[in-house]
Amino acid sequence: MRICRAAVMAALAMASGCATAISGSASSVAHLEQEHAAHPASERVQRSLGIAYFKANRLTDARAALEQAVNADSTDGVAALYLGMTAEGQHDVPAARVAYQRYLSVGRTPAVRKQIAARLATLNRAETDAALKQALAREAELSATPGSPQTIAVLPFTFSGSDSSLKPLERGFAELLTTDLSRASALTVLDRSRIQMLLDELALQRSGATADGTGVRAGRILQAGRLVGGSISQLGRDQLRADATITDVPSARTIGTTNDQETLNQLFTMEKDIALGLITDMHVTLTTAERNAIEQRPTRSLAAFLAYSRGLELEDQGRFDAASRLFDNAARLDPNFDAAHQKSVESHSLSAGNQVTTSTVESALRGTAEGASVVSGGAPASVTGSALSMADGLNPSPIAAATSGATHGATQPPKDPSAGTGGDNVAGKVQVVTIPIHNP
Repeated sequence: MRICRAAVMAALAMASGCATAISGSASSVAHLEQEHAAHPASERVQRSLGIAYFKANRLTDARAALEQAVNADSTDGVAALYLGMTAEGQHDVPAARVAYQRYLSVGRTPAVRKQIAARLATLNRAETDAALKQALAREAELSATPGSPQTIAVLPFTFSGSDSSLKPLERGFAELLTTDLSRASALTVLDRSRIQMLLDELALQRSGATADGTGVRAGRILQAGRLVGGSISQLGRDQLRADATITDVPSARTIGTTNDQETLNQLFTMEKDIALGLITDMHVTLTTAERNAIEQRPTRSLAAFLAYSRGLELEDQGRFDAASRLFDNAARLDPNFDAAHQKSVESHSLSAGNQVTTSTVESALRGTAEGASVVSGGAPASVTGSALSMADGLNPSPIAAATSGATHGATQPPKDPSAGTGGDNVAGKVQVVTIPIHNP
């Protein structure tokens, strides 16, 4: 079976190699425009024309053509893929996300699916950033509507002390409080990374205080009713003190304070005491199950938590590759540290997503069934159809089957003698590829 598959793939590569790859050249675009004019109902030609427009950087035309192709055949992964890249080229992140999600549903090339899944993680972050910038532009309007007092934003704490290796606790401690406060069903706690992205946009990440009004401004934009912030102080070599405050966003008044002091090894005990003190100050009654959930320690390893906190710091700086290594290290130090495992996956995806380009996607498509679709509409169709039908016999593809069913019996565009590579247009002469396969 391995030899048979190799023979089929070799035949496929030979056939597709004779076909003319779609390009953005004027002649390629003109040829496909002629084919589309002659066969406006052909989804295959519409897709090819959209790809040619995309390569020619005619993004508006590419989007229109590819949207029509996707609407005509919802199982066409290649059309959805190029539609996503086109929308991203237009900086339309929501449309790109929808198109990429469609590709993940119908696309059949594993390497491309992996790239697109990673790219989606990057786009989701970009979409959050865009939404925050839009909210910032509507600051006056949002500030006029007070947020619910049950909606909480936890700001990064500020660290002071002689041991600089503890400074990442500014993020880590805030992340712990965010997680624990969210255990109370009566509260809606905003995502810490989203808050940090807004603080970065406001260039306030080094401020950290609510007294000067900066935190209150962020709270109003985020529609939070209350802010939680505070400080961590190093007292001596192994003593820490945490002070936390609750600020009412509409009035900018402090409405609650709590503090605790413990040894460094009792950091998680100190955080739990602070979390429970804040919940009491907010007059929230916990159920037994909620209290038990808050009492759970995320990890027993202080070293793992410090690595995790440093990872959060690097993630906020957009250094996802470096952050992923620290999250990996935290997970190695404590294999039961679930948050570290989750952050490791997220940061690896964000790092990989930043490396995805049109070139890397097209490189992954090369030599695949979907890659064979990225050829000029016309002569290559018969070669692709016959060779892929044999490959599908060994490895059935519902996408290929659906596409074949959709186009069977339809009028194919006439071959253009000028297509291909001049007088050596072998693809135009081939109709059927036959490979005898003998039983052993």
